[in-house]
Amino acid sequence: MKRTLIIKVKAAALFAVSFFINSCALSKAIYLGPNDYSARTGPLFSGEPYNAENINGVFPEAVYIKTRTQTFNAYHYYVLYDGRIWYKSINREKEPIDWTLFEKTGLPHNPRRLGFSKTNAIAEISADADELTALSSEGQFYRYCFDKTVAHSSKVWLDRQGWPSEEPLRLDMRTAKNISWALGKRNSHVLYYEDPFGNQHHNGTMEIATTYMLLEDGQEICYADTGLPADFSRNYTGPERGAFKAAALSASASTMFVINEAGEMYTRLADFDTSGCDPMWFKYTYQYYQSDLPGDNYFSNLNEWGLPAEDWRPQPRIPLTGKAAVTRHITILQNGQGNGARELRAAGLNEAGEPGYWTKAIFGGEWRFQTAPLLLGEGAFLIDTAPDSNDVRGERGLSPDKYYRGYSWAAGGEREADWQYEIPNFNILEGDCDFRVSWRGESCVLKLYLVEMWTYLKRDYLPGRTGAPKVFFATLAVPENALDGLSESFILRITEKFVRNDKALFQYTIAASNRYILMRETGDTESLWFLTDETLSNNYAEFQFSLYVENYEELRRYYAPELMIKAETPVTPETLTEKIAANKHFLDELKYKIRTLKWSQLTVFKFNFGYIPAHYLSMITPLRFIDIPKIRTVTSFGEKIILANSAYINTVSNTRIWVYEKLIELLEARLRCYGGIAKNSSAAPSVLPFWYSDTISAYWDIAGLPHTVSGVFFGPHSGISSPRIPAVISLSPSQPEQGVTGWNLTVGGGDTFIFIDPRSSPKTIYARGGKTPEEQKLQLDCTLYFNKEAKSSLEQDIIKRCLEPFVAGENQGVDVRISFDGSTFEIREHPVKHSSTIMFRGTR
Repeated sequence: MKRTLIIKVKAAALFAVSFFINSCALSKAIYLGPNDYSARTGPLFSGEPYNAENINGVFPEAVYIKTRTQTFNAYHYYVLYDGRIWYKSINREKEPIDWTLFEKTGLPHNPRRLGFSKTNAIAEISADADELTALSSEGQFYRYCFDKTVAHSSKVWLDRQGWPSEEPLRLDMRTAKNISWALGKRNSHVLYYEDPFGNQHHNGTMEIATTYMLLEDGQEICYADTGLPADFSRNYTGPERGAFKAAALSASASTMFVINEAGEMYTRLADFDTSGCDPMWFKYTYQYYQSDLPGDNYFSNLNEWGLPAEDWRPQPRIPLTGKAAVTRHITILQNGQGNGARELRAAGLNEAGEPGYWTKAIFGGEWRFQTAPLLLGEGAFLIDTAPDSNDVRGERGLSPDKYYRGYSWAAGGEREADWQYEIPNFNILEGDCDFRVSWRGESCVLKLYLVEMWTYLKRDYLPGRTGAPKVFFATLAVPENALDGLSESFILRITEKFVRNDKALFQYTIAASNRYILMRETGDTESLWFLTDETLSNNYAEFQFSLYVENYEELRRYYAPELMIKAETPVTPETLTEKIAANKHFLDELKYKIRTLKWSQLTVFKFNFGYIPAHYLSMITPLRFIDIPKIRTVTSFGEKIILANSAYINTVSNTRIWVYEKLIELLEARLRCYGGIAKNSSAAPSVLPFWYSDTISAYWDIAGLPHTVSGVFFGPHSGISSPRIPAVISLSPSQPEQGVTGWNLTVGGGDTFIFIDPRSSPKTIYARGGKTPEEQKLQLDCTLYFNKEAKSSLEQDIIKRCLEPFVAGENQGVDVRISFDGSTFEIREHPVKHSSTIMFRGTR
C-alpha cells in the first residue's frame, strides 16, 4: 500500500513537472494601438468629472459607496487624492486609524521584483475581499493582496497577472472608454459557490479575481481574469440578451450589479469558472443531481458543477415617493458565505430629500434607506427615477443575436441531402441559442448551450468579430415536448442524429465569427455543420477555399486620415514629413506583429510539448484515477482544448500574417511615393502622381490589367496528352476598405477552386511610373493556391493531372509569374521547375 502511494506521488510529480514547466512559455502581447486613456479622463486628478467621484467626501469618516476614486474591501477604506492611494482600517481598533498613504508612497512599487513597471500617478481604484486594484494614469492595472495563497505572496504590489504567463494588464482602445469597471473576487472570504442545482462547491485553495468592464455602449461587459491571459478579450452580454443599456456596474465575489438610466437593475454571478469555461480544472454537468456535501467541505470542490450558469436576475425597483431619488452610484459587497451573501446599495435621497443609500440583500425583496453623509451632484441622478416614474422602462439597444442558416457536409465536401439547419439567435459573446433542424418539411427546435473554450495566448480584443473565429464548447439539449407532433420517420432520424447526445457534456465544438458558424461533433473530423448569416455563401467548399478577411483594426488604421494624402490634394513638405513618419511607425508595428504571431505558433508547439505527453502519461498509468490534485479533471478535456487551441492559433496567425503582409506591400508603395514627392518637391505644395493608389485593385486598373480573361488551362507536360481545358480568370471581389484581393481561376466551367495571390504587386506597378502594358510588358510574381477539398470529378481530375505535379509535399502554393502585354495574358510557373511551365494563356 505504501509503495503504491509512493508510485502515485512520483507520477503526480512527473505529471506536474511535464505539464506546468514545459507549458509555461511566454505568450507575447499583440499591440492593439495607442492607449487613449488620458483622452477619456481629461486632466487627471482635477476637474468636475474627477471630483464627482468623491461622493463620500474628501478623506471621509467611512466609504459607503464605491466609486472610481473611493472604495473598500474586507479590511480597509481607500481613497485617491492627487494621484496617490490613501487608506484607513475599517476596524477602529486596528491600524491605521487615520488616513495614511498606502504602503508609504501611495503608489505601486516592488523593489524586490526586477523590471517592475513604475507609475507616477494612480487614476482609479477598486477593491473586494482581500484585494486592492489600482489603474495607473498610463492605463495599467496593479494588484495588492492581503491574504497569501499558493498563487502569489501577500502584502506586495503585483504589476502582472495571467496564466500560463504573467504579463501587464492594460486598457486598450476599446476598454479605455468604459462606463464603469470593478473588481470582483471569490476566495475564502465567500468560501463556496452554489450552482444552479443548489449544490455547494468549496472555492478550494485558489482564488478567482475578475476585473469586469462595462463598455461605452452600456450593453457589453468584457472581463479579465488572473487565471487567463492578461487581456480583455472575453465577454458577457448584458441583461435581456444584451439589449439592456446599463449606466453603471459594480462587482463583488464574481457577482455583477448593473443599473440603467430608468433605475432598472439586474444582478448576475458569473466568472470564467462558474460559466463552465474551465473543464481543465473543474468537472461540469448539465444533468441535474443533488450533492450532500456542504460548501465548507473542501471535497465539494471536486463535485460536478451544474450548468447552464446563472443568468441575469432582475432586481425590484426602488420605490420612490416625495423627494426620493436614485443615482448612478451603485455598490455590491460580499458580507458572508455563499451566493446570497451580497448586499446591494444605490446612492440617492429618501422621501425627505436626505442623502444616503438604498440597500437590500441580493435575494431580499424590499429596499430600505440608510442615511449617510454623501455628496451627490446633480449629474449623478438618474434621469428617469423621479417620483411617479417607477414603471418607466429605460432605453434598449439591439441585441447581438444574429440569424444563421446552412447545411451539414460530409468528407470530400458533399452536402447532406434533405437536411437544413438554422440558428436564429446566435450570440458571438456568450450564451445559449436555438438550433432548428429541418428535414423534408418538418422542423424541430433544440437548444445549444455554449461556453467559450479556454485559450492560453493573448488575443485580439474582439475574437469572432475581427477575422479570427471564436471557439466554443457546445452541449445540445432537447427541450421538453420538442418532438411532439413529429412523424415517426423524423423522430427516428433526429434521435439517431441528435437526441442521443442530449445533455452530453461538450459533445460539440463551434468556431464562429459574425458571419459564419462551423460546428463539429467532438472527435468527428469527417463531417460538420456550416451556417452563415447569408452575406457569405453557405456552400462549405467555397468557404474552405476563399481567403476571407474580416474587418481587422489594422485595415481601418491603414486608411486613417493621419496616414493618408488624398488624391489631387496639394500637400506641403511639412505634412509629407508627418505622414512619412506615421506610416513608417505603422509599418514597423506590422512587422513586429508578424514576428509576434510567428512566435505564438512556436509557443503552441512548446505548450503542446508540455501537456500532450503528460496527458497520455496520465491515461496509461494509475494517475487517471487520481483527482487530488485534479489530475483526472485536467486530463478529461485537456487534450481537446489543447488541440483546438493549436488549430485556432494557426488559423488566426496565418490569416493575420497574410493580411499584414498585404498591408506592408501597400505601405511600402505609399512610402516610396511620399518619399519621392518629398525628395523632389520644393516649398510649394505637391500632389500624388496618377500611378499611385491606396488599394491593390486600383493598382491593377492603373497597370491596365483586364478584370476578366478567357483562355486555356494547360497541364504540366508538353505533348499531345497535355490537358488543355477552357478556363476564365477574373478579379476576386473585394471591399475597397480591405485593400486585399486576388484572382479567381475557374477551370472547365465549374466552381472556382484556384486562387492567385499577387505578391508585391503595388510596389511593382508603382515602379512602372504609369506605363501601360503596350508600352512595357507587365510581369507580376504571384502564388497560386488550389482547394484540395474540391468535390467534383472534373476538379479532382484537374488537380491530380494538372496541379499536384507542381506542388511539393503538403504545400499547396505554386509560385507563378503573370505577364500581360496588352493583348496576351499568361500564367507560368516561376521559377521554372518543370519541362512545361505555362499554366494559362488567354487574350483580351
